[in-house]
Amino acid sequence: MIDSEFVIKAALEQLYPVSGEPDWEAIMAASGSLPQPRRRKWEFALALVATAIVAVALTTPLGAAIARGLGGFSTWISGEPGKPAPSADQRQFDQANQRSWIGFPTGTDLRELLTTRAAGTTVTLYGFRSGNTTFCLKLKISGAAGSVRCAPVADLKRSDAPARVLIADQPVGKGTKTAWYGIWRLHSSHLQITAGIAADLVRQIVLQDDQGRHKVPVRSNAFVYVAVDPEVGQRVSSVTAITARGRVSIPFVSKLFGTGGGASAASPPAVAVTAPLRDGHISWLERHDPRGERLGVLPARIRKGLLGYHGLGPRSQVLFGRVLSPDPSRPLRIVVTLNAHHHGGPAAGICVYGATAGGGGGGCAPYPDTFAHSPFDFTTSGGGSATFVEVTGVAADGVARISAILANRQSLPIPLRDNAFVGEIPTARLPARLVAYNAKGQVVGTSDSVDGFAPGGPSQTRGKAEQLMAVKGAHGAHAELLVGRATGSGECAYFKTYFSKRAAGVMVSCRAASWHGSPLQFGTETDFFLGRARPDIKRVRIDYLGGGSSTFTLVRGYLLARIPDAHLTRASPPTRFIGLNAEGKVVANQAIPAPPPVPRRR
Repeated sequence: MIDSEFVIKAALEQLYPVSGEPDWEAIMAASGSLPQPRRRKWEFALALVATAIVAVALTTPLGAAIARGLGGFSTWISGEPGKPAPSADQRQFDQANQRSWIGFPTGTDLRELLTTRAAGTTVTLYGFRSGNTTFCLKLKISGAAGSVRCAPVADLKRSDAPARVLIADQPVGKGTKTAWYGIWRLHSSHLQITAGIAADLVRQIVLQDDQGRHKVPVRSNAFVYVAVDPEVGQRVSSVTAITARGRVSIPFVSKLFGTGGGASAASPPAVAVTAPLRDGHISWLERHDPRGERLGVLPARIRKGLLGYHGLGPRSQVLFGRVLSPDPSRPLRIVVTLNAHHHGGPAAGICVYGATAGGGGGGCAPYPDTFAHSPFDFTTSGGGSATFVEVTGVAADGVARISAILANRQSLPIPLRDNAFVGEIPTARLPARLVAYNAKGQVVGTSDSVDGFAPGGPSQTRGKAEQLMAVKGAHGAHAELLVGRATGSGECAYFKTYFSKRAAGVMVSCRAASWHGSPLQFGTETDFFLGRARPDIKRVRIDYLGGGSSTFTLVRGYLLARIPDAHLTRASPPTRFIGLNAEGKVVANQAIPAPPPVPRRR
């Protein structure tokens, strides 16, 4: 059965060869797959050929052979790329799957795709289909840890390119080169691996990086490029597929090195909301219905790391929670908890976490206020060697399905079950927008732009950051602000905080040379005020609930100060930042929201 329009494209190319590079969109339009206001006679003939191909594929045993022979991702869609993995490798995969508290579905067949050697290291690439919605690549690297990257099968059914990159610039081992990036002195890696899949008609893949242009063969519908002794910060910048008919540029976004980036200058496609859904709830969560699995299925280390407690004890702020599986084909669970400000109090917050075999992360929001103006709430994650952005979240009752509308106006379904959803969006097709529909197919809500972690704004560049400010808090806590260079003549700020050995971290914010966004960009971090302001703002006044205020002079536009002890309680918290210019005139203000209740860490 043909499950992708790409098969039709390849068939038309072979039946009606043309000179020069293939024009996929013109061919698709000729086949009738794209709307065209006018049609010529030869276009109609091609449409008949395409229709005949589909008919054969759907109605005769010859269909599978045509799908394999003419091209497309049929081998990946069917789950049969390459050859069966050696029994020892399959057994090792199954055992690792069984040891994990969550894994891929039982019976997942590992397929061996190709093996290559570079600088004394053997790299083997495997592939497999997980359930009905996911396909994955697995790297096995001699002497080093491997990795698994997955993507939605629905992405293969889009007709925009004959190849997909799933792993980009994955570092392996330690190299010999070093360079400062902000507050970190970074080492190069010994190797960097980029890998992906290709349709049947692709013969070679050409990749461009800082070392030049590299051709790699396609074997078993897959490819691997290994960069040896790369520079610190080296990245693949473009990918091209070579077919019998010419070259095809593959949608690809170079991976961000370090931190920074930001929103793309482009906007995602606009979608009109036709039946707004506001002031929503999750009824089963409020009723404490036993959807999914109990919180006890989480390993103790993950349960404490995410929820801050070992169980639903007498002091727990968690009123009720469940572990959900919106997409059982993926080894990821969504943990949803309903929380109170204190044990036994009314529901006041909802926390949503994505949990994997190794850990997880997420956040909290006021409940049900989080659904006051939007029918869903979600977070994004990504980076590293991944070429997809992951979205995880919850939707209010009344949302029947969710789709991601990509930058090229194609859409990808986002798995939704028990009001929880998880999906992956290709970074090469960002910015995107999530769209929620009701059971009638009406649009009930849309998201802001989903931009991901690609270089869309200023990011770290080479050079060491310098200290600008440092303050001390209570009980040995301290914070430090450093600044360094960013791309495009911008600047990166590094806010380092320390509260204990288990509670310490760094927040990085990079800005362009010219100011963008709201005039005040401040926040609180436990014991400290921090952030930045527009250049014309020289001081900031902070007002407190019940009266009183504090005023601080900014240093190069930055704020880092200790919150007075009297205002660390709920009785008199900070409520507003007030920006003052050089003459002391108020030019901007920013409200400080009350923090949502979260599980207290013990």
